[in-house]
Amino acid sequence: MINEIISSLNKEEKRFFKIFTKRTLKSENRKDIILFDYLNSKKIIDDSELLKKLNLKNKNSLYQLKNRLFKDLNKSMLLQHFDKEKDLFSLSNILLSRVYKRKGNLELAYKFLKKAEEKALLNETFELIALIYNEVLKLAYDLVTIDVEEYINKQRKNKKKFDLAQEMDLVLSAVMYKIKTAQNFSTDKDIFFLLNQTLEKFIKNKLISDSPKFRIKVFQAVSRGLLQKKNYIELEKYLLKTYSSFKKDNLFNKTNHENKLMMLTYITNSLYKNKKYEKSLEFANELKSEMLRFDNMLYNKFLFFYYNALVINYSTLNKTKALKILSQAKENIIIKNLPTFGVFIYLNTALIYFDLGNFKISKKNIRRLILQKDFMNLDKSFKIQIYIAELIITYSTKEFDQLESKIIYLKSKFKTSLSENKRDSKLIEILSDLIFCNNIYADKKLQNKIKSLINKISDDESDDQDIISYNYWLKNITKKGEQ
Repeated sequence: MINEIISSLNKEEKRFFKIFTKRTLKSENRKDIILFDYLNSKKIIDDSELLKKLNLKNKNSLYQLKNRLFKDLNKSMLLQHFDKEKDLFSLSNILLSRVYKRKGNLELAYKFLKKAEEKALLNETFELIALIYNEVLKLAYDLVTIDVEEYINKQRKNKKKFDLAQEMDLVLSAVMYKIKTAQNFSTDKDIFFLLNQTLEKFIKNKLISDSPKFRIKVFQAVSRGLLQKKNYIELEKYLLKTYSSFKKDNLFNKTNHENKLMMLTYITNSLYKNKKYEKSLEFANELKSEMLRFDNMLYNKFLFFYYNALVINYSTLNKTKALKILSQAKENIIIKNLPTFGVFIYLNTALIYFDLGNFKISKKNIRRLILQKDFMNLDKSFKIQIYIAELIITYSTKEFDQLESKIIYLKSKFKTSLSENKRDSKLIEILSDLIFCNNIYADKKLQNKIKSLINKISDDESDDQDIISYNYWLKNITKKGEQ
């Protein structure tokens, strides 16, 4: 388990741990730090080798050292993320209350529970609130100044909210599962019917209408449902209406600020999907300003979404500006450390240069992407899409020998996946035919293949799901009669 913890740490967390361990006066040659460095090196070292390197007498000594390191790592993580995890404050105060209760300082114990209650109520963490009230009622056995009746009533009210929250979670999970697995709703109205039918009784409940937490749950359910069905028009309407109502009712605060930023991210993306690029950029700027609130609390987490909003919109409005933004992002340390860095930078750069007709630079960037370590971790279907984009770009450079070998490689590497995805297979087949085609207009068989593929889905659907729209590209080369 200790290896898993260390491998999960980022650079900042590792640095903080080192500082944390040096809090004691004597920190030189500490064996727990040396052990940490060995384990962090990711070299496979067995216990017998560790015993020698650490100059330990037996495995029991090593076990004790690992245990100490394990505890210190977790203490360091809790301390570092104390202000980031909203429930830690309440939990720590509950624990402190227990400590002072054991020491016999009941008044102080009660004060810490009151502090825990204040934070938990703000966060609407009903399970924690229930625990706090239980602790208060236990404390009341010995501290007569506590109004027991008041806390019994508080506990009953909280139980209603807690039960409602659990019921909502169960129902919404079931609804979202149905939406996710049902791939053939006859119309988008079916989605709304399913959601509205399920949520109607909740929405009418005053406990929900007055609660940011409950309304956020409803927002998440509806948004995910619409995203699942790619109904961007209705999604845009719903998001703008919901965002406006949240602001009007003053439901946004520090506690749910992440939800506000996520809502703004959804809005920018839905507006982009609906080709409202200027309006999307307006909300991207609002996202940026909101990222700066509360001492930049969530700035790093949402910086990628901000950059992405700029790039996708300017890729249509001003490609030169989009390339400039990508260049800035490429040098940003926060973006550099993201696992999706290569995909974001090189794929977008490749696509912009492709649209500009600079196929050589486009090809260079997509090759850079494929050579990235992160590329190996991508979903298989996404990988295939990237490889197909490379094929289209290679065809555009008229390097037909390379194109042929890349097609052979792709068909061999993803044989099973391609057999299941007829649309991708058909496009690869068309590309194979194009290598040896001198005149598209004269090749009726090829024309029919192209028409058949174009007619499979709408142009909008093709734009949405293809990295390079199959429909647009095929129509374009057919129109030009390119070879």
